[in-house]
Amino acid sequence: MLQSLKWSLHSYCRTVGQWVCDYYDDLEALKGFGEGNKETLADLVWAFFEYWAWKHDYNNAVISVRTGGFLTKSQKEWTRRVGNERHLVCIEDPFELTHDLGRTVDRQTNGVLHKEFERAACVLRDHENPLEKLLEPYRAGKTE
Repeated sequence: MLQSLKWSLHSYCRTVGQWVCDYYDDLEALKGFGEGNKETLADLVWAFFEYWAWKHDYNNAVISVRTGGFLTKSQKEWTRRVGNERHLVCIEDPFELTHDLGRTVDRQTNGVLHKEFERAACVLRDHENPLEKLLEPYRAGKTE
């Protein structure tokens, strides 16, 4: 679980060039963060793979850790290819806001990622003891 950066108090505030580098450094005050979450680790892992396999809107959505939610590709102006940057899987860098962490994903790797997310979600859903199968190394061209 990640604490949203949007609502965090900042105890250290610095701007370096154009980048805001604020953060919260009172670690004692962060103890217990997430205790209200009652989902098991298995539930969280399943939800992760289910989301990326079947629910994520790859055509329009940008994951934003900074806000704890989503932005649109239009909001970020990540709708067109620029050189080798395709913006097929968009994840906003929470500190360098113009940086798409997924910008190097191309059509081939996007397909591989999506198939692996689907494979993992199916393994978690369909196998009573999924760990060994889930951790099998990726082999190109292999299908379930």
